[in-house]
Amino acid sequence: MTGEPATVTNAALDRLPLFATDLEIAVAIVGKQNASRWKRDVIPVLERKGFPAFDSLHQGRPVVHIKQFYAIYFGVTAGFTMAKPDGVERVWIGKRIETRIDKEERIRATGAEVVERDFGDVTPKQKEAIAEYRAKKRAEYAARKAR
Repeated sequence: MTGEPATVTNAALDRLPLFATDLEIAVAIVGKQNASRWKRDVIPVLERKGFPAFDSLHQGRPVVHIKQFYAIYFGVTAGFTMAKPDGVERVWIGKRIETRIDKEERIRATGAEVVERDFGDVTPKQKEAIAEYRAKKRAEYAARKAR
C-alpha cells in the first residue's frame, strides 16, 4: 500500500489557492520582505532543479507540487531526487599536502631525484585526488621547463 507522497507543511503555503502566483508563493516561503528578491533570483535556479512550472491555463504554479518539491529538496522523501548534482565532487586534500607536492615537483623539475611522500592515513578518494594533483603539478613544471 503506497500512501500519499510526503509533503512539506507550512501554514502560509496551506492557505494558498491550488494554483498560486510567484509572488504569493514567494511571500509564503520567505516572507514579504524577501519575496521580490526570491521571485527574481531564486525561482529561475529552482526551476532548473525541478521546481514546478508556471501553468498558463490556471495562471499560477500548483501549490501541491511545490510542497512535494520542497519535501524532496529537504530530503523528507527518501529513495529518489528530482534534481541532479550541480557539479563534480571535489575531494579536499588540504593545503599542507598541496604545498608539499608542489615543492616535490619543483625540485623534480630541476632534475633532482625525489622520493614521493606518503601522506599516511588517507581515504582511497583522497589518494586518487593526491595522484591527480601530483600529475597536474608535474605537467605544469614540465611545461615551464620546456619553454
